[in-house]
Amino acid sequence: MTKIILADDHQMIREGMSALLSDVDNIEIVATASNGKEVLEYLKKESANLVLMDINMPELDGLQTTKKISKQYPKVKVLILSMHNKEGYIKNAIEVGASGYILKNTGKKELLLAIDHINTGGTYFSQDVTNTLVNNMRAGHSDGVTLTTKEKAVLELLSDGFTTVEIAEKVVASQHTIETYRRNLLLKFEAKNVSELIKISMKEGFIS
Repeated sequence: MTKIILADDHQMIREGMSALLSDVDNIEIVATASNGKEVLEYLKKESANLVLMDINMPELDGLQTTKKISKQYPKVKVLILSMHNKEGYIKNAIEVGASGYILKNTGKKELLLAIDHINTGGTYFSQDVTNTLVNNMRAGHSDGVTLTTKEKAVLELLSDGFTTVEIAEKVVASQHTIETYRRNLLLKFEAKNVSELIKISMKEGFIS
């Protein structure tokens, strides 16, 4: 039996997915969640094999939640179900441990195929998602940006509006080091200022 947690901040989507899978043998929806914090709370008390995870959710987004699940519940797999078919989102999902990535316009047949692949220890990325990665590589349009763990943390804190002093306290680093991270981020994203940096990084899927 595949026990699934559905995570999406839109109630209509949660209800629709529940209805879609309700008549499928060997699948049980054990919980639904509107944000990542709820997913982690459910996992403390519910036995689940798979989380169907949206990316853009309040409080704790899908990528942050996936990263925590990978570390805290390595046996629980995550299938990203998103409207975003952008290279940045896809790469980030892979980096944080997602076992698959499909789009929200996917039909029931492919969704079940993805679930089956992941249940048997594999991975699944829909054809549209794979095409995005391959076409960008062939055309030379890959964002080409790779970030260290600290750079990602600084970028997320900048997007949340924290100052250099506040970021330094949170990541336990000097203000000079944070300024260096910020300059490096501006260079990597070819941004003129922090506002443009945040705009570009959101567009490319590095932050939500």
